[in-house]
Amino acid sequence: MPPGSASPSTAPGGGSARPPVLRRWARGLIDTTRRRAATPPGRLRLVTVGLVAAIVLLWLAAFVSVVSRQHAVAGVRGTSGPAFVAAQRIHADLSEADASAAGAFLAGGVEPAAQREAYEQGIAAASAQILALSRAGVPTSTQPSLTVLTSQIPVYTGLVGQARANNRLGLAVGGAYLRQASNLMQTSILPAADRLAAAEAGRVDGGYQDATRWWQPALVAVTGALALGALVAAQVSLARRTHRYLSVWLAAATALTAIVLGLTLADLSAQRSRLVDARDNGFVPMTVVAQARVLALRAWGDASLSLIAHGDGADLDADADAATARLGFNASGVRDPAGVLPTAGRLGGPDSATRTPLERYWRAYQASAVSTRSEASAVGGFQRAVQLALGDGTTTFRRFDDAADTALTTSQRRFDTSVSSAADALTGLGIVVSLALALAAVGVLAGFQPRISEFR
Repeated sequence: MPPGSASPSTAPGGGSARPPVLRRWARGLIDTTRRRAATPPGRLRLVTVGLVAAIVLLWLAAFVSVVSRQHAVAGVRGTSGPAFVAAQRIHADLSEADASAAGAFLAGGVEPAAQREAYEQGIAAASAQILALSRAGVPTSTQPSLTVLTSQIPVYTGLVGQARANNRLGLAVGGAYLRQASNLMQTSILPAADRLAAAEAGRVDGGYQDATRWWQPALVAVTGALALGALVAAQVSLARRTHRYLSVWLAAATALTAIVLGLTLADLSAQRSRLVDARDNGFVPMTVVAQARVLALRAWGDASLSLIAHGDGADLDADADAATARLGFNASGVRDPAGVLPTAGRLGGPDSATRTPLERYWRAYQASAVSTRSEASAVGGFQRAVQLALGDGTTTFRRFDDAADTALTTSQRRFDTSVSSAADALTGLGIVVSLALALAAVGVLAGFQPRISEFR
């Protein structure tokens, strides 16, 4: 190296000649702490700072846990929960409309008023729910499904209108229009409603997971235990050193901290238990019953369309059998415990009585449907099959459908009530935690200040 040149370690502005600013600050803090810890008042001040810091940590853990859970529950209560219920209703109402249109068509030119009204009410109810969802706003991922519903339902109702008009004139082409409409419903509209319901169910599940994170109460418990332990240890140590009774201020701070810890853990536990009730006794039964009702409506509609097809409905009979099999019964009525209806019957909870009769009512309808199909395949039995379908078949199915609708509505109410109750469990808790721990911090300062002043 040439003489006179500066070494890198000693050159002006060299990075290694001076410690970084952060390192110098840390060393200064450590030195200051050591100097203060060498004197009794300094040690008391450090203990005061440590206790206040422990209280602040407890406040952070409790406040953040409460606020994040409130936000998650509010999302389920105000957005994803109602949207999921609406999506389930859209699917059920559209299925009801499609099956009712097919059933009404069987009567010929004069449609039964009850079935015509059921069709119109189903379309109107589904359209109202779709409009409400559109106005409320849906995630980008579900927008395509909503677009399919809004664009295809008018096409479907137009086809049904043409089918009914031709049917009133006694034209056979009406059956073709109706089958085309039902095919549009089954292959395009209902799958879109399925996707919408699945997406909203995912949002509900995500909100539930966010609102029941296990580590939040654990973090509150740990920070609370540390704060309480530090407060108790500090008071015992202070009493021994000064040979005095415990400070009222410090005792109050300890009591406030214990109250906050107990109240927060109790409210978080209550909120979680209510969300579990919403899931187990509301969300799950609602999903299973809605699935059962949709499958049943599909089987009923297929049976009507098969009769309308006049012997050309083998594919419709097969589809009805497939829907019935998913419900839990084969063509002979043999029960499959893994089916949707047996699963619904096994679900416990306070509303299980509303689901108990579903299986019995379905068996009654299936027996009627088997008789109807048998009559339709017999020589000269078509009119008897139609009469059976319009009479006993419709009566038994309506009994099942009404019971399913009651069970579905009950589960939806249970879900709404439990989610609202979960939200109420945390109402005002964040404010209470903040005020109580602020007073606890003041109590720590007020409790140590007289002891520190004695050394002046």
